[in-house]
This record gives sequence, C-alpha cells and structure tokens, in this order.
Amino acid sequence: MTALLLFILFSIVSLWLFARLVLAGQDLSIYDRQVEPLFADQPASPPLLIIERALTKTEPGFNKLSKQLQLEVMRKKMDDSGIRVSTNATITTVKSDKIAGEWVIAPGADSSKRMLYIHGGAFIMGSPQSHRIVTSKLSEISGAAVFALDYRLRPEHKRLDSLEDCQNAYRWLIDNGPENGPENGPEDSPEETTKAERLYIAGDSAGANLCLVMLAWIRDNSLPTPTAAIVLSPVTDSTLSSPSIRNNLDTDAMLKGLLQPIAKIPKTLLLLGSWLDTKIKPCDPRISPIHGDLAGLPPLLIQASDSECLEDDARRYTNKARAAGSPVTLQLWHGMMHVWHFFEPELDEAKAAFKQIELFLAEVDKGRMKD
Repeated sequence: MTALLLFILFSIVSLWLFARLVLAGQDLSIYDRQVEPLFADQPASPPLLIIERALTKTEPGFNKLSKQLQLEVMRKKMDDSGIRVSTNATITTVKSDKIAGEWVIAPGADSSKRMLYIHGGAFIMGSPQSHRIVTSKLSEISGAAVFALDYRLRPEHKRLDSLEDCQNAYRWLIDNGPENGPENGPEDSPEETTKAERLYIAGDSAGANLCLVMLAWIRDNSLPTPTAAIVLSPVTDSTLSSPSIRNNLDTDAMLKGLLQPIAKIPKTLLLLGSWLDTKIKPCDPRISPIHGDLAGLPPLLIQASDSECLEDDARRYTNKARAAGSPVTLQLWHGMMHVWHFFEPELDEAKAAFKQIELFLAEVDKGRMKD
C-alpha cells in the first residue's frame, strides 16, 4: 500500500514538473509592464452594448444539441454575419490542390499589392465569408488585393495543418495575383505568374496567432519580407498564462463563454490537456509565437482592447518584440470587445480602428519609398 501511494505521489510530482518545466516555457511576467497609455480611452459608443447582448444570447435548444451540431450552428452563424452588409468589392473564389480561399478586391485596388488575410474563429470556425466585411475594408484602405485564406479547421484537422496552409498561401502570393486565374495554385502556369511588388499579412484572434507565427517562419526561410503586418486581438501565448485571461473574463462578451470553463481548470491540467490534445508543447513557437525569437520582424501594428481576455497577450508580445529590436506599434482601445473591427459599420470605433490601420500602412509605405 505504501509503495502504491509513493508511486502515485511520484507520478503526480513528475507530471507537475513536466508541465511546468517543459510545457509552460519561459516565464513571461517580465513583459507585463505597461507599454504606453491607452490609445483610445473614450467610453464605448452606444451600439456596443446592443451588439454584446446579441452575442451572449443563447438560442433556445442550443445547449441540448450535440457538440457537433453546436459547432455547425456556430459556424453558420459566424459565416452569415460576414455577409450581413453588402460590399462593393469583387469576390473571386480560389481553389486548387494546395490553395483555397477568395480574392477580395475593392474598386481601384492594385493587384501587385497583395495582402494575405488569416481569419479568426478559435481554430474551429470562421471562413473567408465570415470575415468579408473586414477583408473588404482592408482592401479599400490599403489599395491591395486581399487573399482571404480558407485554411483547415479543427477538430477535423490537426492543429498544424492550418499553419501549413498559411505557408503554402504566402509562397503562392509572392508570384500569383488575381489575374493569374482562380484555378491557379503554386504549381500551375509558372510562366504566367506576376511578382508581388508589396506584400502584407494580417489576421485576427486565432488568425493573428497564425500571422505572428508566419512572420518568424518567413524570416527563417529567407522569403520576401512583408512590407507590414497587422494583427487584431491576437492570441500570442497558447499556454494561457496572461493575467487578463482571467482578470478580464467579466468584461469580454465575446470570449467569456469560451474561456470561463477553461479558467476554472488548474494550470498544470490545462498544459497537459493541451499537449495531449494537439501533440504539441503549448509553448512551442509554432502555436505560441511569443515563445519564439521575435527579432528581425517587419513593421507590425497590434490593435487590442483593455477589456478583452487577450489584452496581455498583445502587451507581452509587444514588449518582447520591442526588446528584440522589432518595430511594433500597439494600440490598446478602451472598453471594446474582442475584434470589434468585425462590427464595421455599426461601431464608430471599428471605423476609427480601420482609419488607424490605413494611416499605419501609409507611414510604412512612405518609409519604404524613402529607403
């Protein structure tokens, strides 16, 4: 009996040490210092409360559905929201063996300027359609042809499949614009390819996580560096160690339902559960970009809210990247929901945030032309 108890105790201690020393990675609390004052500190505009109430409203009978049916309902609801308002952008579907997505091209956009957009949705939902309002606006303000990637989602696919899709898409965008045809993939019609003059990469939430991972991958593989990158409410740390994950639960209308049950689980069990689920260490830079080398990155704009659970993910990443010498601009907005840009044109703050993105890109382009 004593031997059994000792074995159990040894196993518990071993798992705890494994989780804390191997799976958790670097202690990131050294990057908790304030970056700068809030970029926008005014009270939220009235439509925000209406939107938050709609987001937190549960449809009758939803909780009685199977997990699979719940996911299907959430995916459809998210996709439908992306077409709730019309756009004057041209939408062209792309489908080949390695590339899937859509070109979103606002009137007057230059196809030699290309932006890869990686949508959010917790890696389990979202699509080019769900984010069409965002991608249309980005094409309009950047003057670029935006390629919205339709990457593989969980749970049907592995966690790193989404990253592989992003890598294939970036390689393809270097030499392929919308004029190359909707059926062209990386291996098709090389003699008809058109080199991109400028490349941008952007994403929100889970897509922002992939975007930040991509920046290091692009650097390490000596591929053409993006002119600039934009991430909205990014997930930077898959170990979920940021204090705001728990501190901002009550003020994050969009992520509260997803993160509240997770916040009740002990940290060690979270780390072990993530490792067993994905077969990847939670601190692996391929899923936690903040745990990687952040030197030598292109100009980067991060927009997040001081009331969302990912506030400290944005702050910590900014501090670490700046310490490594990378040019990062952080704009923290007061009282906004997670990825409030999704609600343009309803929210004045969404319009203002896109205006700041436009100004950021203009400044980057101006500096590039001087060089």
